[in-house]
Amino acid sequence: MPGDCNISMRVDSALKSQAEEVLSQVGMTMSGAFTMFLKQIVRERSVPLSLSLQSSNTVYADLLEAQTERLRGYQGRDARTVLADMERVIGEVERGG
Repeated sequence: MPGDCNISMRVDSALKSQAEEVLSQVGMTMSGAFTMFLKQIVRERSVPLSLSLQSSNTVYADLLEAQTERLRGYQGRDARTVLADMERVIGEVERGG
């Protein structure tokens, strides 16, 4: 039954505020984001984070690769399409899907 459990945790208040600001800009709540995170853990049977000491696996390396691809002409997806997809997925999660 969705919403039948409360989770309490301690987190830095500045970090929480910053995260809430980002989440609100994409139309999500903290609760919705954590629900998505937990559902992905269950579905994938792993933690959806890449933890590595190898520099080739860092976010910075990913950003450099994306920059190189853009310079080579890669267009990517339109931001409106990405946001529409995100809104659809968030709605599904918040409805318990």
